[in-house]
Amino acid sequence: MISLKKILLFLYDSFAEFEIVTLLTALKGTDYTLVTFSTKSEGEAVTGLSTMRYLPALSVNDIVVDEYAALVIPGGSPHPLLQNQELIKVIRAFYDQGKLLAAICGGPSLLGAAGILQEITYTASLEPADLEYREVMNWENKRSELLVIDKNVITATGSNYLQFAEAVLRKLGAVLPTEENPLQYFREPSLS
Repeated sequence: MISLKKILLFLYDSFAEFEIVTLLTALKGTDYTLVTFSTKSEGEAVTGLSTMRYLPALSVNDIVVDEYAALVIPGGSPHPLLQNQELIKVIRAFYDQGKLLAAICGGPSLLGAAGILQEITYTASLEPADLEYREVMNWENKRSELLVIDKNVITATGSNYLQFAEAVLRKLGAVLPTEENPLQYFREPSLS
C-alpha cells in the first residue's frame, strides 16, 4: 500500500525560496515527507531566486502522481516552463485526481498552462501587463485577494507566504483544526 504522506515540491530556475521556506520548515514537525523535482535531467541543479543552488531528488519524468498527497509550486519566473508538456501533465493529474495543489505568486501560471484556471477562481502576483503569461491566465477568474481556496487548489500572492503555508498545513491536516495560529513563531519575534 502506498502512503500518501509525501508532498511534491517543484523547483525551477528563479523559484522564490522565501515564499515556501516557512511551509517547508513547518512540515518538518509533521509526518509528511518532502520530495523535490524539476524539469531538468536527474543530477542537474536548479538556481533559486537567491542564487543558491538546489539538487532536486527527481526529474519530472520520474513522478508517479499516485504516490503523493500534494504538489507545491513556488513563485518566481516560470514562463519558460509554460510549454513543458511533461510538467503540465503532472500538474493536471494532481488536479484531476483531486489532490492538493498549492501555488503562490507566479506559480499559478503553471496551473493556467494546465487549463486549471479555466475551472477555478484564484489569485496570483501577476497582472495582464505581464505579457509572458497572457496566453495561460484566465483573468476573469482572478480575484483581488491575498489567498484563494477553490476546490483542491490553494493560490496566494507572493508576499502572503505565511497565510499560504497555514492554508496548506490545514488542508493536509498537519495542524489541528482548533489551532488558531499555528505559525505564531514566524509572525511575531520572541526571545525563544
